[in-house]
This record gives sequence, structure tokens and C-alpha cells, in this order.
Amino acid sequence: MLARSMTGLAIEAATEHVEIAVVSPDGVLAHRVEDVGHGHTRRLTALVTEALDAAGVRPRSLGWVAADLGPGSFTGVRVGLATASAFALAAGAKQLGASSLASLAHASPSRRALVVPLVGAGRRDVYAGFFRADVRGGVTLLAAPRVLPADAVAEAVAEVHALLPGFAVRFVGPGAGRERERLEAAYPTSTAQAFRHDGLSAIDLAQAARLGLGAGAGLPAAGREAEPVYVRSAQAEERVRHLATGSVPLAIRDFVPGDIPAAAAIEQQVFSDPWSEAFFRSLLAAPATWARVAERDGGIAGYGIAVMRPPLADLENLAVIPAQRRAGIANALLAELFEACGAAGVREIALEVRVSNTAAQALYRAHGFRLAGLRRGYYRHPVEDALLMVRKIAADSP
Repeated sequence: MLARSMTGLAIEAATEHVEIAVVSPDGVLAHRVEDVGHGHTRRLTALVTEALDAAGVRPRSLGWVAADLGPGSFTGVRVGLATASAFALAAGAKQLGASSLASLAHASPSRRALVVPLVGAGRRDVYAGFFRADVRGGVTLLAAPRVLPADAVAEAVAEVHALLPGFAVRFVGPGAGRERERLEAAYPTSTAQAFRHDGLSAIDLAQAARLGLGAGAGLPAAGREAEPVYVRSAQAEERVRHLATGSVPLAIRDFVPGDIPAAAAIEQQVFSDPWSEAFFRSLLAAPATWARVAERDGGIAGYGIAVMRPPLADLENLAVIPAQRRAGIANALLAELFEACGAAGVREIALEVRVSNTAAQALYRAHGFRLAGLRRGYYRHPVEDALLMVRKIAADSP
């Protein structure tokens, strides 16, 4: 139960369409809606104050405050989160959140469908989410969100839709309204529900943020601090990261038994279902195993392990320590793997990845992997579906 009171505040500010809702166990006490353009900083606190006054709720009596975690406008998401943090801190309230895409999917009336929430991403791009709605309307995450040109959405959806034969396609959200003609041409009746074409909803956000269903549903886990979902990094952030790591040399070498304790420690740090030292030893002892470690600044920064049985190979594990992520280590390990596969006569590499592992899916997609299957309940700690991804290797190239 949330601290002191179940009455809460939902701040939906991920786009120019801003909504504020004050919600009690008995329903919505106040609801404010305004298209603020680029005026999030100027208008958001005023709208929250108006809503609280209309509801007769004092800020200090709030039990929870929810904000949209994105994706959406960088400014809107950040101002919304900062405003929510300030009100939560002042009230001693629990801070909650949900992504714009998950809020749309969980509120959608879709049944037995691939639900694709779309939110504008500037110019003609859209943020696209991919969720599976069962026959009862229960929603689970199907694949990581992506940012796409509007004219590439149909192709991306076709790849994901192949995992759900017999399911309808339902586009929801303001991006679906904006691109309705294009989407209907590719998937007739896919926008017929016209769900949230006018903008994101604070009421949807309030509902999704309190579910606590975890990453398998595309939501933060109960009791865990919610983090922003930007989908694409700010250019300034990328420049700083490359400047910080680019001058430090990287070495790739064989993974030897002496590396197992360090690798097992990294497993504990980065995975919820880590490999044991015994499992590492068993794989290293197998003749079909390819294993490499990446060293930087005197320590192991990452490693990759695959099992090769030409013409097939399975990428069993690829890990990079958090401090060294997005610094070229995974790219270097994959490049060595592809070269080894080409030399060994491997023609296809497969892997499994959690449906919620956005960074890994983006990495593998950038290296030519594509969706090939869905393995429901594959991961156990916590329970979550897995995506099967494969990459072809031409006979005359690594």
C-alpha cells in the first residue's frame, strides 16, 4: 500500500499535449488538459496547482506521483519527471512512472492483437512500441521500442507480426492518428479503434504506473525506481561518452579458465539470472565453444561466448560492464565472432534476448540480426518472454 494515502497525481507531459489528473480510490477528482507547445517549463507547475486546487487535495497529502517516462519530447519528459520529483519529495510520496508506449498499450481495448503504440518523434519519425494483447486483453511486451521514419513502420510491424500468426494489428496513440492513411493502406482497419489519436492520457498513465507488473509487461517493477525511456540518446551524451572512452585502448583475447571468477562477478552485476562459475567451466571445456574477453584499462570490460556447430552457431552470452557500455566493446566482440563463424563455415548465428532488453536488441539489430521467433516464459528470474534473433552469414564473407 502506498504511503499515507492512495490519492495521487499523474503528470502526462511527454508531448505538447499535456494532461494532469488527480486520482483517488473512488476515481478521478480533477483533470486538466492543455496543448502547451514548447511551454512545458512555463505551464506545467501551474496546471498541477490548478488540478490539485480543483480536487481539494493538498500537495502534502499525496501518496503517489506518476510521470510519463517517455519516449516523447526530451524537454517534456525531463520537465515532467522533474516536476513529479519535486511534488513527491515535498509530500514524502512514492514516485511512479510508465512509458508513453506502455500506458497506451495497457489502456487499449484491443484483444488478440499486436498492439503498436505510436508517438511522434519529431519531423516524420515516430516512436513505436510492440505489445501482445491476449484474448482477455492482458498485455505483455513483445519487443523493444524503436524510433522509425513513418514510412518504415509497416515493414517493422511486418517483422514483429510474423511472431503472432492469426493476431490482428492495432495501431494506437497520437502517432497513429497522424499517420492513419498510411497505416490503413498497409493494414486495413488497424486504426479503426481511433484510440488516443488526440493525445496521451494522464488517466492511462495513472493506471499503468500503479500496475507494478514489471519489465515483461513493459513497465517498471513494483518497488523499483523508474528510469526515463528515451529510445535514442541525446547527441551531446553520445559525444561525451566517446570522448571519455575513445582514447583508452581495447584488447580482445581468448577467455581462459583464470577469467572465470571475474566473469562470474560481472554476471552477478549485469544479469538477473547469472551464470555460475561451474557453468562457465563446462562451456570452456567443450570443444565447440568460442570464447573471448575484452580488456580495457587493466581489467575485463566484457566477454562473449558462442557454441559453433557449423553451419549453425548459438551466441550464448555477451556481457559488458555498465561503466563501459556503448563504448565499442560489444561491437568488437561481435566482429571477432562473425570472423570466426565465417572461417568455421557457420552460415547462421542465433541468440535469445529478453523482450525488455532494449539495448541488446538495438545492438543486435545494428549488426544484422532479425526477429525469428518468440519463446514464452523462457527466462525465469524474473519470468519473461525471449525473442529469438538470427543473422545470416554469406559463404564468401565473415
